[in-house]
Amino acid sequence: MYGTEAMPLFNHLPMALGALARLGGSREALQRHIAHWTPLSRPAVDDGSSPPRIEGALRRVLAVPEAQAFHVAIRLAYALQSGHEGELAAASRATTGLKSRFASPLPATSAAGQGGERLRDVIDALRADPAMTMPAMPGTLITARMQQAAALPGFDEYVARPRLTLDELAEASLAVYLSRHQFTALHLVTGTHALRVLLAAAASRGVEVDEARVLRTVWRAWLGAYLSDLKPAPAWALVHAGTASEDDWTRELPSLQASMNDHRIKVADAAREEWRHRGWPGYALCLRRQGAAE
Repeated sequence: MYGTEAMPLFNHLPMALGALARLGGSREALQRHIAHWTPLSRPAVDDGSSPPRIEGALRRVLAVPEAQAFHVAIRLAYALQSGHEGELAAASRATTGLKSRFASPLPATSAAGQGGERLRDVIDALRADPAMTMPAMPGTLITARMQQAAALPGFDEYVARPRLTLDELAEASLAVYLSRHQFTALHLVTGTHALRVLLAAAASRGVEVDEARVLRTVWRAWLGAYLSDLKPAPAWALVHAGTASEDDWTRELPSLQASMNDHRIKVADAAREEWRHRGWPGYALCLRRQGAAE
């Protein structure tokens, strides 16, 4: 962690290093981040015990994927993809003791197939519903704003309404981020990328996961984040317009190596991985240096 006792924040150094390394960053670029973050950091306590098994870590984080505004999930996903034993142990330890920040459990209709509406239509209805409007809450953490959103009348109803797939959640995340390039929406892009990695890792290890419930849990957190970001109009057209290629990321690498904006680096990396998986050209627009990625 870093920050103050009153406002502890999740340490981004392991994730920034993982993203830079995968993007092709130099050793010098990685070292600059180590030099920047180390004085700010409170090291994790290692009691000498063996680290938790990866299978258990996957079960815990997929039960509460929104923990620390998705950062526990993002860190574990990077560790799994890097294969770095020390970081795998540290990321697994970070999953211990995770608890949902939402006061009420998921509604009974929690399975992905039980919602009857298209996700886009539910988002449209949400934007038109004055009862689902929050005031701006500057200076507060994402998690605190999500909790406030969950207290709105009708929140649980919206949680239960849509049919859910990971592709649709990823599309909505990218569309919302591209609308304003805001900080909260950036975490929806990096968070849904991490979710795909973790679900694949669980499947490859034979870890039984109720994927329908995981998706519903992520949608609840997504909904809270979206409401707290004041319901921007998703830029659906930008997700699929134009073209993208590996050259887009190659051209931006020198600037990414020079940047100390860890969020910019992480979203650039997650966007490339998602573009490679889905082929949506809008992911290249995450490279733009604006908003949260300035």
